[in-house]
Amino acid sequence: MKKITLLFFIIISMPVFAQDSDMKIYLEKKETISLDQYDLIKKVNLFYPDILVSKEAKASYKNNLKVNEFLSAELIYDSSNKFKLYNVTVMDKRYLTYTFLSNDDVLTYGEVRIFDGKTVRTLYRLSGANSLMQYFVDGKLINEVKG
Repeated sequence: MKKITLLFFIIISMPVFAQDSDMKIYLEKKETISLDQYDLIKKVNLFYPDILVSKEAKASYKNNLKVNEFLSAELIYDSSNKFKLYNVTVMDKRYLTYTFLSNDDVLTYGEVRIFDGKTVRTLYRLSGANSLMQYFVDGKLINEVKG
């Protein structure tokens, strides 16, 4: 009888543990950026004016049906005649990525991080067969590699 009772409880409790508790929903919504994100963009724009300030973003969240987890916020800008593509994405309060494609097909991309109070930027520029890598700290060029 004990074996049958134990087997019965095991069979009854199996479906509870078999449910997928890691179900995730990815959400995007247009919203005003947070103060931390705005402070990051203002500080970055102070040293690197080619990265423009915006107050609106398309925010991406991961939701596990309990908590919204912030993934990124893609800044929304008015359309520009200078660029075919202009994309700045805030990843957290100290890190953003950017991608620009100019009308003459020069691709510029990279990231900016706030590290130990300094604004560190990596820039990669591709123009046809020419490539350029630059590293900046607080707006000052530290290293440049041409290829």
